[in-house]
Order: sequence, then C-alpha cells, then structure tokens
Amino acid sequence: MTYKWQLTNLLKIMTERRNDLIHELENLPEGILYIYVQDGRYYYSERFPKGGNRKKEHRIGISNDNDKILALVRKRYVQQALEALDQNLSNLEIVIEGYVPSDEASVMKDYIEKYPQLTEGLFYKQFDGKKWEEEFVPDNNFYKEDLRSISLKGVEMRSDGEIYITSRLDHYNIPHRFEASLNSPLIGRVPDFTIIRPRDRKIIYWEHFGKVNDPKYVSANIEKVIEYIEYGITPWDNLIMTYNYSGGGFNAKLIDSMIEGWLL
Repeated sequence: MTYKWQLTNLLKIMTERRNDLIHELENLPEGILYIYVQDGRYYYSERFPKGGNRKKEHRIGISNDNDKILALVRKRYVQQALEALDQNLSNLEIVIEGYVPSDEASVMKDYIEKYPQLTEGLFYKQFDGKKWEEEFVPDNNFYKEDLRSISLKGVEMRSDGEIYITSRLDHYNIPHRFEASLNSPLIGRVPDFTIIRPRDRKIIYWEHFGKVNDPKYVSANIEKVIEYIEYGITPWDNLIMTYNYSGGGFNAKLIDSMIEGWLL
C-alpha cells in the first residue's frame, strides 16, 4: 500500500492550520505579556519591544484589562504553535520528497515490465478485495421499498448517506459489501456495510443510522447495537457508526475522517 497521499493530505491540513493561525495572529494585540509579582500580587503589562519606529521598549499596565491579558496569552500560544508547525512542515516536506512507495506495482515495476507474464506473482496468495466484492450478490428483499438510491456501481441503497459512504470507499479502493448477511444463526442483523480493511484484512462493519428523531427507530437500533456487541461486533473496534441529522442530511467530513483514520 502507498501512503504518500496520507502524507500530502497531512501537509495540506497542517498548512491550512498554519494559515488560520497567521490570520488569527493579525487580529491579536501587538505587544507581549509581561508579568511581575509585587507584595504577593501579580501585575500584568503589555510590553512593546523596540524596533521599527519605536526607539525603545515601553510597557502599558493592563492588570485591570482581563480580555487583553487573555488575548496576549493566546498570542503566545499562537506564536509557539506556528514555530512548531513550521518545523513539522519542513520535516514533512523532506519526508514526502524522499518517500519511496512499497506497494507491489511500484516496487516491482521494472521487473514486471521485463516479465509481464509473471504479473500474477505480485499478488500470489494475496487477498483479492475486488474479486471478493464482485462475487457478492445482494439480497434486496429486506425492506425493498426503501431502496430508493443507486450507487455508481449500480447497487440499490436506502439513503444518500449510504451512497456517499460507498463512493468514498470506492475512491480509496477499500473492498466492501452492502447489506451482506453475517451468515450466523446467532444473529439476524444485516450491517449496512461489511468492509475488509486493506492494511490488515480486518473485517469492519459500518452502520449509518437515519431517522434519529424517530424514537421507535432509535430504540430498535439501540437493540441492534447491543446484539452486535453480544456477537462480538463492538463500537470503536470493528464497528463504525454514523448518522443522518434529525432534519435530514449527513456530515460528509465526519464520514471522510472515519475512513481516513480507521480504514486506511
């Protein structure tokens, strides 16, 4: 598996954070917080170092200006955070520049170009996620009337949230099946998604809940989660749970975070 995209995505996130902090710094007070103690009491000043048109350092007492004091504390954090981000960004750029992929196709590129008849050997006895996914034939008899959406691969689904999840899993080449039976007499539940995590082949289940403002629906799904736990499907281990808002819609950023942090 290649991880360069994760590194570049981290670089993007950190760069955006740096830009946000720079913008915040522009709106914080000009000076630096100076603290001194006298007779057991703390006193606070805003210190302005000499420089530019300022011939010498000077201070303004702000002991009675709590907002200014807190703003200067925040400024100190922002400045130190920017220093840390600059160092991390510099290091990350070096790592990305020197990154060497370790996936089969990249490592063996020259070899396979020379001996294309041996390409199959790259994945000898390896799990074929695409084949596993394509072999599955969904059983659409479960509340068939609710299957109102169709994915890019032609799979009938129940909600826009499920359509989004499957599209993002496809984007990252994560093998998955929609509403696949657990094939066990111990549990009659059918998870929304059964996923095989590429990095370790661990099976992960994903439930995307809707109708969160419907007490009967919520109660039924609480029972479902309890049954999952009894079966060994546990939240924050091998069960992802997301949901639609009570008024409809879903949080795409949260779904992407679940995929990036849990499945890649």
